[in-house]
Amino acid sequence: MEDIQRLKLQYVAAKANQEVGQQQLNIHRFLRDRLRWRREARPRNIWRRPWLHSGRRRQFCIYDQLMVELTSEDPGTFKKLLRVPTEMYDTILGRFVIAS
Repeated sequence: MEDIQRLKLQYVAAKANQEVGQQQLNIHRFLRDRLRWRREARPRNIWRRPWLHSGRRRQFCIYDQLMVELTSEDPGTFKKLLRVPTEMYDTILGRFVIAS
């Protein structure tokens, strides 16, 4: 009877040891893949519009002036920023101003 209990304990200990080994292997794989991902990651690109790159950014820091500059100089960026064409923005703004 004691032999059976001893065998059960040995089995449980071996199973626990196997699980610990598997967890350690999983952690090792995760860390290895994370390092590999960091090495392969491209450097970040910081993008700015050319008209904002100059000193005009400090000059035009008010929202309304920025919207005027965007509509006149870079309508594509305006549409990407607000997800609305400039004409529709003017229409919505006109309705809002009239309603207020």
